[in-house]
Amino acid sequence: MTWIYAYPAWLFMLSAVVFGCALAVGALAVTRTKLTRNELITHNDVAGPILSTIGTVLAVLMSFMVVGVWQEYDASARTVQEEASALADLHHLADLLPPPDRGALHSVVDRYITEVLFDEWPRMKHGGESLRAHDTAYSVQRVVAAFVPKMSRGVALQTEGLQLATRFLDARRERLHDNTQGIPLILWVTLLFTGAVTVVFSFYFRVEHAAAQYVMVIAMTAVIMIIFALTAELDYPFRGDFAVKPAPFVHTYDTVHGIISP
Repeated sequence: MTWIYAYPAWLFMLSAVVFGCALAVGALAVTRTKLTRNELITHNDVAGPILSTIGTVLAVLMSFMVVGVWQEYDASARTVQEEASALADLHHLADLLPPPDRGALHSVVDRYITEVLFDEWPRMKHGGESLRAHDTAYSVQRVVAAFVPKMSRGVALQTEGLQLATRFLDARRERLHDNTQGIPLILWVTLLFTGAVTVVFSFYFRVEHAAAQYVMVIAMTAVIMIIFALTAELDYPFRGDFAVKPAPFVHTYDTVHGIISP
């Protein structure tokens, strides 16, 4: 479903609803002309629970998908915050190091943040990553590891620095992993099949006024399609119009350099 991110979110969601409703209306029109009155379901007290059961299954599946993608979206936002926070702590820790190591750590952290903002983040919108940011990320760890402490205080600073470097590298890997993992195709097929069965089954109820049946089918189809479209938009948290923003990195850079936003 990554192809949807080539279009504005509003256009994709509107197109999904219009296409789904048009398909349902066309199928309903064909059904009403092909089926005789005697072939329609008259005993709604029997058929109603069947449709209700299918609808319940669909509702549970859609709820599961929406909750799942939202939790992943929220977790990805927290991962970005954790990565940026670890970098901020590393930058502040560098203030306690002696001059040569202090400047080296400040420089490499600043370079990494800049490369993430201006190189990696645009690439992530298409599922990629920055090799420069990758190399700089491990340079941060190497700079911390290369520090030679002369006192117990220096040993403690290096230990803390290595822990922070490990934390931000783990967060980086998780962020990139989240940008490549989406809902499996089998789940999309199951959802679409269940939704189609639900809509088509409703055609077989006897409704005297055609306009009323068209309105009900359009409303049901529109709700199903808008939830499908929303799920698809949130499936990959770093892509599309609703993508997680790099605001924590911007805030970290501004904070460590004393830049106060208006």
